[in-house]
Amino acid sequence: MHPYDEAVEWIKSQKQLEEARDWLETAGKDYGVIHELSHEQSLDVVEEAYMRGAKIVEVVGELSDSLIDCSVDMLLLTLPKETEARARLFELEAKVADMTGFEISVDEGQNYILLRWT
Repeated sequence: MHPYDEAVEWIKSQKQLEEARDWLETAGKDYGVIHELSHEQSLDVVEEAYMRGAKIVEVVGELSDSLIDCSVDMLLLTLPKETEARARLFELEAKVADMTGFEISVDEGQNYILLRWT
């Protein structure tokens, strides 16, 4: 297993995950946001990830939090096998990483990628 995937599996065991579109719809405009983005901007990021080829986009939250009335700072993208779609998703990750100051990931065949705001 790729070390990145091992780290993600640990995160999945420690955090609460929910499909991002469902979470944004359930949480509503007052609560469903990614970091300091508006609800609409948050939805745009999720839709962009799907348009670029993500198989699944999930919000990542604390197990003790209700994901209904909170913001999240991470999205977990399940990557496709298709090379071109993977490249588009790594470009999205680089765009977010450039804004947030995180290191840009490299495609080494991992199954997941995290978009992080903090």
